[in-house]
Amino acid sequence: MGQACRLKRSRIILAVDLTDGPDLQAAIRTISSLEEHICAVKLNFHLILPLSRSELLQINGLAHSYGLQSIADIKLNDIPSTNEVAIAHLAKMGFDAFTVNPFIGPDGLEATVLQAHGLECGILALIYMSHVGAHFGFGANLFEGNNQVTPIYRRFLEYAIKSQVDGMVIGANQTHILKEVSCRADKIPIYSPGLGVQGGDAKQASISGTDYFIVGRAIIQSKEPVRALTQLRETLNH
Repeated sequence: MGQACRLKRSRIILAVDLTDGPDLQAAIRTISSLEEHICAVKLNFHLILPLSRSELLQINGLAHSYGLQSIADIKLNDIPSTNEVAIAHLAKMGFDAFTVNPFIGPDGLEATVLQAHGLECGILALIYMSHVGAHFGFGANLFEGNNQVTPIYRRFLEYAIKSQVDGMVIGANQTHILKEVSCRADKIPIYSPGLGVQGGDAKQASISGTDYFIVGRAIIQSKEPVRALTQLRETLNH
């Protein structure tokens, strides 16, 4: 991701979460019109489920032709054999990295990292998401021995560090979590969704530790997406 970031002089990842239907041509137009200002694209189930393998290959091939990375945002969280099959298929579709939920445990997370690295791909571990209900899961407490209480996200952070993941996903609106994690795992880049619509502030998140910003609706639903993206890029670069 660092190479693409330097090439494009951008830390912005475009979430191609099209809400008007799984339109291949709309995805192609969106990426082509904004590629100059981003370093990667992120595709989630909005496109991965309805589009065919050949169509996803086409989208990822287009992204690569522009020097962009492509992330499959599937929040993988299953038994090792299922995770293995999912990663193998997504890699063949041209994805460069995959999001994984550490609920699979340290051994499961480490297995996905080893497999992905063998395919020259990366793993981004979810540490604390940006949506309203994130605290019910990632912020919940684990009651351990000796009356110790540990928030689940801290345990996920331990798994991520031990497994040597390639990145961690933390909401841009979770500044206190960003600060804590960036101090404990400063060598692992942080990817943050949640700007704009979910209340995250780009400057504040950047100061708190975010390396890459995942932005979707704030750009795609803008009346002037190029202008909105350019302004965000300039803000982050300064």
